[in-house]
Amino acid sequence: MNKIIIDLLRHGDVAGGQKLRGKTDDLLSQLGWQQMNAVIEGKTIPWQKIISSNLRRCQDFSIEVSTQFSLPIEVFDHFQEIDFGLWDGQLFSELYKGDDADPLFQFMQSPLSITPPDGEPYKDFKARVLTAWHDLLASLAKDKIEHYLVVTHGGVIRAIISEVLGLSEENLSRIEVPHACLSRITQYENSPASLSFHNASL
Repeated sequence: MNKIIIDLLRHGDVAGGQKLRGKTDDLLSQLGWQQMNAVIEGKTIPWQKIISSNLRRCQDFSIEVSTQFSLPIEVFDHFQEIDFGLWDGQLFSELYKGDDADPLFQFMQSPLSITPPDGEPYKDFKARVLTAWHDLLASLAKDKIEHYLVVTHGGVIRAIISEVLGLSEENLSRIEVPHACLSRITQYENSPASLSFHNASL
């Protein structure tokens, strides 16, 4: 039976402090590069192609791996993190001591219940991510590619895993996605996708 494997990899730590980052395009920190390199150091690389978010904290590492292992790479804008609007790029320490603290906590617990000011509604974010996800699965089956790496963001990974496991948005906060978290989705032909592992290693 044919199967497709997609490894989801969150970017590493980002320079500039502990911020709420959606569209904010900060670079990986030195620690972030160490975290990402630790994923591949001393490992046999199984991937045939790399898909990356267009943001630098994902794309820079994706290009590095593509170059090092001579792998094709494609950038998916739709795998960009949610746009947090006026909250985007602000330090958590500032957000949690101001008037936005309660709305932000509410959003984190139930993203459908509130939209960040001037931000992207969660339903729109989820729709674009899952549209890209299903298009990717279809293209993999068509191109007969068996193993992909997708370098993306915590929110994107939660949306995909929640779709695979059938979780509601109210349970998203229960999925921990630390920096450089690696998760694997496996789909057999004519069968639903399944989560093979989460926050593990190659």
